[in-house]
Amino acid sequence: MALNVKICGIKSISHVEACVKGKAKMIGLMFYNKSPRFINIKTAKKISNFSKNKIKRVGVFANSNITEIKTIAKNVELDYLQLHGNETENFIKNIKKILKIKIIKALKISNNSDIKKISRFKKISDYILIDTKIIKKNNLSFKKKSKELDWNLLKKIKDKRKLILSGALNTTNLAEATGESGINFVDASSSLEIMSGKKNIKKINKFLELATKL
Repeated sequence: MALNVKICGIKSISHVEACVKGKAKMIGLMFYNKSPRFINIKTAKKISNFSKNKIKRVGVFANSNITEIKTIAKNVELDYLQLHGNETENFIKNIKKILKIKIIKALKISNNSDIKKISRFKKISDYILIDTKIIKKNNLSFKKKSKELDWNLLKKIKDKRKLILSGALNTTNLAEATGESGINFVDASSSLEIMSGKKNIKKINKFLELATKL
């Protein structure tokens, strides 16, 4: 069975074309301005208009206020919000109520106690993206390379239907990561770049080709 794939940090229509051709499920548009993958609203709208009805469009935010998120979500016509900061359960409930939009909550998982967060946020989110970087205490770090997740930590989770696996996934470790974790929805970003913030079409193609075979 082919894996579901989200390619994050999309910055051009050519990236979208590669994702659609490779049968990715979602693309991620980065609206955290300290990330090397950040794009402005004008560029995001062009990409979104091209992507409409072809692939799901995810807006990635980190500790943004509701007004900012609402403005971007409406202008860019997002299908999902991905929240990568310290957003609380109440914040997510409020934004879902206001925008009537689907939510992906990113959680940093590094030990067994972190696993408990998943069930809490799963109740109010459409997907939980499991990552290893982004939040270190209260600091966000989108510039550093992702680290591999300890996939064994995820074996005890019984219901994995709403989980998206992230954290330094590439063509070398994808089979092992999905096999060990039991999760069949994955997110890739920095591993598909030739330099920070610059995607490589060949790397996107190769990753998606492998994902269809697993």
